[in-house]
Amino acid sequence: MQSRIKTLCILTGLVLISACGYHLTGTQNTLPPHLKTVAIPVFDNTSSEPDIHRDMTNVIRQSFINDGRLKVVNKGKADLVMKGVLSYYTLQAVSFNSNDVAQEYYVSLGVDIHVRDMVKRKQFLKQNFTTKWDFRTTADVINSEAARQVALNDAYKELANRLVSIVIDQF
Repeated sequence: MQSRIKTLCILTGLVLISACGYHLTGTQNTLPPHLKTVAIPVFDNTSSEPDIHRDMTNVIRQSFINDGRLKVVNKGKADLVMKGVLSYYTLQAVSFNSNDVAQEYYVSLGVDIHVRDMVKRKQFLKQNFTTKWDFRTTADVINSEAARQVALNDAYKELANRLVSIVIDQF
């Protein structure tokens, strides 16, 4: 009986020790304590598609606001400044119907991100990101364009979630 109790105590201790590092993603901040705010100016756009960088920047800002662990502020008050360049945009057909008309496309985006620690005056992150999202088209041009816009927005959200994870959770 005592050996069973001893074994149970050892197992319980091992379970407790192994659980010490457990936490839910998005609940802790792994940033250095001096980093509490971020500025995200409108990204530059060197891609072939005009004006989409503004929507992308807004989605990224909103993702940081929704996360809440870094406060989004103006550039002059920020501990971190995230600058980005939308370096490419492509739209590529990926499937065709029997009449050789494109039915499905994907949009692909490339973004160069530079995050600077303004407190310590050093580079915090420099990385290139790509994202792509597919969508189906129809014979109706308006519906096809709406589907492209939805795909772009989904691509922005995927990129924004990755940026929050990399900047705040650092993975």
